[in-house]
Amino acid sequence: MHTSSKILRLLSYPLARIFLILAIAVLSLGGITACAPLENSGVTAIGPETISRPKEQKTASYSLKQENASLPEKKPLPEAEEADPQALKLAVSPEISELAQLSAWDVLPLLTTGEETESYDFPITINDQVEYYLNYFQNRHRRTFAIWLARSARYLPMIKKELAEAGLPLDLAYLPMIESGFNTTVSSRASAVGTWQFMRATGRSYGLAVNDYVDERRDPVKSTKAAVAYLSNLYKEFDSWHLAVAAYNAGEGRIRRAMKQSDADDFWEIAQSQYIHSETKLYVPQLIAAIMIAKDPEKYGFDNIEYEEPLDYETVHVPRGTSLKAVAVACGLPDEEILALNRHLSKAITPPSEADYPLRVPTGKKDLVIKNLPKVRSVKVIEFDDHVVKRGETLTTISRKYKLSKTTLLKANNLQYERLSLGQRLRIPSQTTAYKLSDEPLHLAQAGASVNLFSIHMEPSDTQRKKKKKSSSSKKEKRPEKSKKRVSASPAKVKKPASPANKEKAKKSPAPSPKNTGSDKKK
Repeated sequence: MHTSSKILRLLSYPLARIFLILAIAVLSLGGITACAPLENSGVTAIGPETISRPKEQKTASYSLKQENASLPEKKPLPEAEEADPQALKLAVSPEISELAQLSAWDVLPLLTTGEETESYDFPITINDQVEYYLNYFQNRHRRTFAIWLARSARYLPMIKKELAEAGLPLDLAYLPMIESGFNTTVSSRASAVGTWQFMRATGRSYGLAVNDYVDERRDPVKSTKAAVAYLSNLYKEFDSWHLAVAAYNAGEGRIRRAMKQSDADDFWEIAQSQYIHSETKLYVPQLIAAIMIAKDPEKYGFDNIEYEEPLDYETVHVPRGTSLKAVAVACGLPDEEILALNRHLSKAITPPSEADYPLRVPTGKKDLVIKNLPKVRSVKVIEFDDHVVKRGETLTTISRKYKLSKTTLLKANNLQYERLSLGQRLRIPSQTTAYKLSDEPLHLAQAGASVNLFSIHMEPSDTQRKKKKKSSSSKKEKRPEKSKKRVSASPAKVKKPASPANKEKAKKSPAPSPKNTGSDKKK
């Protein structure tokens, strides 16, 4: 009775009643679900499209409708403005990584008509991996591939010309599409740079300059010449374009070892082994798919591509240390147009080691640069950036961040006190160099260092450094001798001005007696 009375008292409170009702509801639902029968949920693992079809169903001709019929349709996934070309190197896509595990590396007949076969001069084959990338580029990677197609028109004429002169297949011109998307400034995780993704050592071995001022791996013309020479040497060694392209991706040493370990000289046989990475296994299928789409984009659904204009420029020789912004002012063009033609200049100035540097300018602007460049002057300009005060920031922390004094920040924002409020906007001053045309031309050879047109920091050579060290050491040795001479000077030898009292004593003192001569002694 005592316990029941306590329970009744607790139930008299509204919160206790609500808690009891909720507990009963949870227990009843748990009992219902616990008694439910177990069934197959029907959830399947998501992976690459299954392409294990009987070989009899694979036809020789290949079209967009047939591909979409054989592969389940996918809505294109949302993607960034331009995906990183390294995404094709299997580091970020689980589906492509799983595709590397497919065992169907068998080569299938591709084309039946002789006309279509002659349209390719790179050996084209079809297998499950190539079909996968044909579908991948048309669907999931569609927007990015369209950007690559548009950009390729800028460089393809120049690349094909170099390949034709070297006697190499013209279809190799599409290799930069899977390397960099024809982006001259892209850099990989392995520090491969430029359109052809050269490593530093490989680029230098094929004549590309890589230093603080110039990185010719970003030069589309010079890097193309180096890539053509490299591909030519790879083909001479392996006598197979599939192996040569694989060696371009993985390195010739790795392909040599894989051929020796697998005891095979055919790429598709080596791809079935574990002696090369998945990235290299799928590199050749990527290239084949890219060639097939790029040579006939309308067939694969790429319509209304706005292709860029082919690369066209003139060369003008300018003095050392010339800023590209100064050249843009001389041309009357935006800075970006000059920078786009000279991406290999890392600091946007011509190298100080070359007195007469060949610079690229748009066609028709060479004479204008020669005429106006001597008239360009540099001007110091103060620009302002905005900074929104965040929680915990003070005037001291903000000044340290931008390497400014607190007084400068206060004056730039017309503030009298250092107290800031959350969300307050501050103007951050910064000094930059701008360029403008003057009326009077300047003879660069005569004026030389007095002109602020150039931005050069000349580092002393080894011989100059040695001379400076010798001169500084000799000066140090001479300094103690001077100090010794100063110390050795006795105070007795120093003539002091005579005081008036001493002058009077000198006047009063009698004249000195004459010295006794020899005649006096005789007396």
